[in-house]
Amino acid sequence: MLSLTFIVVFVFCAAIAAASILVGHQFITTYNTEFNRNYFYYLVTFFSFAFYGIWAPIIMRVILTSIEVDAYSVKTVTNFLPVLGVPFLLISWYMLVKMGFSLVGEKSKVKAFRNYAYFLAIVIAVVTVIYFLVDPIPAFILEHPIKTEMAIFLGLEIGYMLIFAGIVRHFSKSQKQSNKKIVIRFGFLMLLALALRVAVLPFAFTNPWVVALLILVYFISNFIPLFYLKLNAQFVFTPSKAQNPKKDRKEYIYRKFEISKREREIIEQICLGKTNQQIADALFISLQTVKDHTHRIYSKIGISNRMKLMQMVNG
Repeated sequence: MLSLTFIVVFVFCAAIAAASILVGHQFITTYNTEFNRNYFYYLVTFFSFAFYGIWAPIIMRVILTSIEVDAYSVKTVTNFLPVLGVPFLLISWYMLVKMGFSLVGEKSKVKAFRNYAYFLAIVIAVVTVIYFLVDPIPAFILEHPIKTEMAIFLGLEIGYMLIFAGIVRHFSKSQKQSNKKIVIRFGFLMLLALALRVAVLPFAFTNPWVVALLILVYFISNFIPLFYLKLNAQFVFTPSKAQNPKKDRKEYIYRKFEISKREREIIEQICLGKTNQQIADALFISLQTVKDHTHRIYSKIGISNRMKLMQMVNG
């Protein structure tokens, strides 16, 4: 029964990760802003680490135990596997800092790397002092090396999340009033997601039934701010639009793919960079009708998003 529970949780975690990454990719194809690209890479690296750091040791432990590998080897292998996910974790923190600057429209390339490097250097210096200069090394570290490593990585994540929140809070003053509230709420939900991950950590070494639930909470945590942003993205970002549309190209597309009069109107609005809601308001139709027409347009032409449509009509 416990094994079945973990299988079900794994499937749910995989579904959450896939859905999050697909939504993140949809942001890129619809809005194609620096923030959306940073957020997409953050999601990819976050979930990559989650699978390496959480699921890989569990799966490997089950496999090695089933073939009767000795306990010491099992422990060695499962303790090493999360290390393979550390590069993903480091990249996700860097993308998080970049997200903070790009969300509020600030130049991020140099500032983000500087903030990221400074904080990482401080943590490395503190850990080095504890491990190599403090004599004797605190007993807790020697007795609980895995918990110590988790505490270090969690401290890093808290630090970078606070940097992200600080950037958003500081520079959001320059945002339009309608956007400012959404940006602040998104930052708050990112902090809430971190709080959920922090809250589950003390229970990570308890009852296996509890661990299964906590893993699910860990994966769900980052879906909350993503879902909120998806609902409000049109109020924060401007959709991609055709930069140099060619009338003859559009007419060719209309004839070749038998685009109806209403669908042509939808395409014209999309080329102007309007959101689905703005198109609905302009044409006096419902939002769902716009979505249905857009889906049929993409199906007829054989594309999956507005970015590809823009490429087809641009000169």
